[in-house]
Amino acid sequence: MTKHEISLFSRARLLLGVLLLATAAAYPQGKPDFSGLWKQDNDRCQPRRNGDVTLQIEQHDPDLFVETRIQRSSAAPRHTVQKYTTDGKVSISTGADGDKFLTAIVWENSSLVFSIEEHEDGRILQSKETWSIVEEGATLERLRERSNGEKQTLFFRRMAMNSSQGQSVEARGK
Repeated sequence: MTKHEISLFSRARLLLGVLLLATAAAYPQGKPDFSGLWKQDNDRCQPRRNGDVTLQIEQHDPDLFVETRIQRSSAAPRHTVQKYTTDGKVSISTGADGDKFLTAIVWENSSLVFSIEEHEDGRILQSKETWSIVEEGATLERLRERSNGEKQTLFFRRMAMNSSQGQSVEARGK
């Protein structure tokens, strides 16, 4: 190799290194924090939803606490607190509608993937949910796929929390 070829090779390696660093900075490798208060954005959900649904999430990996509050027009309000782990162990919980859920959660890149077995009225329903933080942390996107092929996309906007809402989900669940 001539000096000129070596110089070009060195410049190409330097440029490649800079490009790799820029790519890594653009795609953070860390796990996002899902903690916070989230309100369902009914107009963006597919299919469109109604009612008032909020999630208060506390994440202390591998522990994940999710408090769900549901208020639909004429129905009684529903409320549940669920405790999960993100290490693939099965968590057993009861949903806001009284159904029993067996849920295993794992990290897949920067998303949480839920494998869910729901026991409802003598039936067992399988589904998968993928939770991702999008729009620079402002939105929680939940992609739900049922074993029958049905798909839903739910969007939740991050909300500011006041001091009474800041109380630990775990403490309120006791």
